[in-house]
Amino acid sequence: MKLLTTLTLIALAGPLCADTATPSVSVSPAQADRYGCAVRQRPDELTYSGFRDAWRNIAANDLYSLRRHQAALDAGSCTCDALWPDWSGIKEEFEALDFADPLATDSVHVTWVAAEYFPVISNLRAALREQCQETD
Repeated sequence: MKLLTTLTLIALAGPLCADTATPSVSVSPAQADRYGCAVRQRPDELTYSGFRDAWRNIAANDLYSLRRHQAALDAGSCTCDALWPDWSGIKEEFEALDFADPLATDSVHVTWVAAEYFPVISNLRAALREQCQETD
């Protein structure tokens, strides 16, 4: 009888706690990077929901990261606008890479990151860190 009572209390506690829990929202407060710049959030048009499309969010983040590092280094600037440009700059390339194609699978992203992202991103991050530390 005690086991049944305990299980009943546990089963009832879930819904009670769920009513008092703080809901998680997709829009989080602005975060700051190591240089004090507000990190731009991925816009809705590049945000995908659902398990099958989760890879598209990572693809957008990777493409944005690669292009923003390259752009800041090319500009020789560590301003917040240079470090965190508008996401619209990657939209066309995101589509050209077929990341937005509804029939595409994560293999498109896997192939791209292996060829274009992983070979260079560490060096870009290190170069940008060095560039921006010199301006401090």
